[in-house]
Amino acid sequence: MECYKIIEQIQEIINSSSKIPFSNKVVIDQAQILDLIDELLRLLPDDLKKAQRIIEERQQILIEAQKEGEMIIKEAKNHIEKMVNQEEIIKLAKEKSEQILSYAKQTAREIRAGANDYADEVLSQLEQHLEKVLETVRKGREELNQKR
Repeated sequence: MECYKIIEQIQEIINSSSKIPFSNKVVIDQAQILDLIDELLRLLPDDLKKAQRIIEERQQILIEAQKEGEMIIKEAKNHIEKMVNQEEIIKLAKEKSEQILSYAKQTAREIRAGANDYADEVLSQLEQHLEKVLETVRKGREELNQKR
C-alpha cells in the first residue's frame, strides 16, 4: 500500500531532522511534511476501496458456496428419485445424499470461515494502517500547534 510508503517517508524526515539542543524536539520542513500528509489523505480512499472490494469478494465467495451446496443437494435429490423402485439402491442413495449434503455443508462452512478470516485479516491490517496514519497526523498537528 502506498500509504505505508508515505508514512515511512514522514518517519524518515522526522528521524533525520536536526534536533534542537537540550530538548526532544526536531526542526522539520513544514511544507515537505504537509505535502506528504496531503498525499496520504489522497491515497486513503484508494485503500478503503480495496478493503471494500475484499468484502465484496468475500460475499461473492459465500454466495457461490451456497449455490454450489444447493446444486449438490438438488443433484442428490434427483439421483434418489431415479432409484425409488429398488429398495437397496434407495438405501444406498439416501446414505450417499446425506454424505454429499454433509460434505456440501462442511465445505460451505469452511469456505465461509476462510473468507471471513481473510476479510478480517485484511480489515485488521487496514485498521492498523489507518491507526498509524492517524497517529502520525496527530503528532504532526501537535508539533505544528506547539510551534505557534
